[in-house]
Amino acid sequence: MEIFIKKLTSVDIEKQLELPNDTRREALPPFNGSRDIVIPIKIGHDAVEADVHCSCRAGRLALTTGWVEIARNLNFNAGDVVALRREDNGRYKMTVRRT
Repeated sequence: MEIFIKKLTSVDIEKQLELPNDTRREALPPFNGSRDIVIPIKIGHDAVEADVHCSCRAGRLALTTGWVEIARNLNFNAGDVVALRREDNGRYKMTVRRT
């Protein structure tokens, strides 16, 4: 199940990845009253796995702690397109289309 697709901006790479308004929240793990959750995500074709924090502030979702390091280490650029999906086994995978 696809959760979101987003074309990255410089802010997404340098600070946090603010999720689009049409993000399928029901596909994310439950927050259970918390402002933050940790999502283990496999990223890219190499399936690098990392724990990324997802926070909810004022109704807006963003990938925060762990995200910037991933974006830098994998050399993401503004204009690249990322997609997050939940696989049938319940795991999360992010794919990247480079521009």
